[in-house]
Amino acid sequence: MTAPDPSEASAALLTVERVAILQRVDLFRSVPGHTLVAVARALEEARLDVGDVVIERGSTEDWLFVVADGRLRAHVGDRHLAERGPGDVVGELALLSPGVRSATVTALTPALLLRLRRRPFEELLEDRPEIARAVIGSLAH
Repeated sequence: MTAPDPSEASAALLTVERVAILQRVDLFRSVPGHTLVAVARALEEARLDVGDVVIERGSTEDWLFVVADGRLRAHVGDRHLAERGPGDVVGELALLSPGVRSATVTALTPALLLRLRRRPFEELLEDRPEIARAVIGSLAH
């Protein structure tokens, strides 16, 4: 299965709700709220059912997912690597340097994810360097 199709999302979140979610994410925590509005508008929503695969090990992608609601499991085969929930991010390195995914990520519960693709992210970085500083600072820790 491939990444969820955001066109299947229903009951879209308001921009202010997306900003509130982003403010809980370490990657964006130091970005001012008014700047996060631009990031929030670039996000695509994806709703998952239990067992849906979000990221497939070995695939090459250039986006990250913010977990707005639900639980995800990162694994390689049967080996459990991590569990992620609201406020967590998966796939953040692919946003900066697209490459082969090192693990599979599967929904443990129904989930709502916010996807940020590389191209809109790069455009945001050009217009708002404070986003770049915040992201780099977050990844350095």
